[in-house]
Amino acid sequence: MRIRYPLYFGVSSLVVLGAASDTAASANDVRSIRGVVAARQAPQTSSDSLAAWIDSVRRKHNIPAMGAIVFRADTILTHAVAGLRRSNSSAPVERNDRFQLGSNTKAITATVLATLVEEGKLTWTTTVAEIFPEWRDAISPEFRSITSDQLLSHHAGVSAFSDTDDKDFKSIPRLSGTPTQQRAAFTAWVLRGKPAGPIGKAIYSNGGYTIAGAIAERIAGESWESLVRARVFKPLGLSGAFAWSDSPDVNQPWGHHETRNGTKPIDPLDRDEQLPAIIWPAGSVELSLDDYARFLQIHLRGLEGRDTPMLEAATLKYLHTSPVNPPDKYALGWGVQEFDGAPSSVHVGSAGAFIAMTILQPTRDLGVAVFANAGGDRGKAASTDAIKALIHRFAAVARK
Repeated sequence: MRIRYPLYFGVSSLVVLGAASDTAASANDVRSIRGVVAARQAPQTSSDSLAAWIDSVRRKHNIPAMGAIVFRADTILTHAVAGLRRSNSSAPVERNDRFQLGSNTKAITATVLATLVEEGKLTWTTTVAEIFPEWRDAISPEFRSITSDQLLSHHAGVSAFSDTDDKDFKSIPRLSGTPTQQRAAFTAWVLRGKPAGPIGKAIYSNGGYTIAGAIAERIAGESWESLVRARVFKPLGLSGAFAWSDSPDVNQPWGHHETRNGTKPIDPLDRDEQLPAIIWPAGSVELSLDDYARFLQIHLRGLEGRDTPMLEAATLKYLHTSPVNPPDKYALGWGVQEFDGAPSSVHVGSAGAFIAMTILQPTRDLGVAVFANAGGDRGKAASTDAIKALIHRFAAVARK
C-alpha cells in the first residue's frame, strides 16, 4: 500500500499547479487552466453552480464522489459535494461526510508540534538526542543533531517509507504494543541506523513524521491521536476521525482503487487496506470539507499576519517557510511555490483510495480544497482539473 502524491501538485508527476520552480506558472500552464475552465464552464459563486460543475468533473473522470470548497480567511465563498459514497451503492455523498486527507495530515501534525513550541515545551531546533536522552549513545552520530523542524520539513535524512512493498518498509522489525509504543520503537530503530541521504537535503519522508509524532507524544505524555483531538479538533469544533485507529464508519464515503474500467470500492474494514500505526501521523486524519476549511483558515489568517486563538501569526508563518539555507520548496507540513503570480502553500495527499488537494494564497486571501474518494491517475486528474479551474476562477475576483 502506498502513500501517494506526497507534496506538490504535479503537471507531470507531483506538481499540478505549475512548474516546481520559484517562477509563476508558464504560459502553457495558464492556457491549460483556461481550457479547463472553458471546457467545463467553471462555476460562478453559488454552491448550486459549484455542485453542478463538480459533478460534471467527477463524471468526466468516472469518480464516485468529489467535493470542493473555496474560502477566504474569514468566510466560505462556495462549497459543494456530488456523487456517491461508494460506486456499488445509491447513497449520495453528503456535505458533512468525511474524506481521508492522506499526507495532508502532515500539516495537522506540524500544527500540534507548533502548539508545543508556543508553550515552551519544544523549540524548532530541539534535537532528537535532547528529546530522547536515554538513547543518546545508541543514536547514529549523523542523526543525533537532527531537529524538530528538519523532521517536519523532510530535511532530516529519514527514508521515505512511502510504500509497504518497498525495502525500507519491509526492513522494519516487528513492533508491538500501543500505537504510541510502536512509534517510539520505530523511532529508536530508525535513529540507530544510517541516514537515507545528506542531512539538510530534502527527502520526502513519512517516517520523519512518525518520529515527529513520537516527539510530541514524549513531550506531552499523550498519544498523537489524543493530541490532535485536544489541540486541533476540539478548539476548532471539528468532527474529525482517524482512518484506521477509530472504528470505521461504513456509512461514510468509501475509498476506491482505480481499475481498467472504472473504480473498485475498498471496504474500510478490510485490514489489508489499513496503514500501520507507525505511519498515522503522516496520513490518517479524516475530515469533512467544511471542517478541513476551518483548519486551513487558521493557516491562511496566520499567513496574512493575524494571530489566532490556536497559534500566533509568526508561528504559523514559520510552518510555511523552508528552514534551510538557501530555502527550497519544503516547509513544515507544506510545499511552497508560486502559482499564477501568487505565493502559494500547497499539499496533496493520498493513501491510494482517496485524494485531497489544497492551496492557500495569502496575497489573494484565497484558499481552495478538493476531495475525491478515488485514488490513482483518474482521481488525481479529476482533482487537478478542479483545483486549477477554481483557483483561476476565484483569483479573478480576489479581494483587491
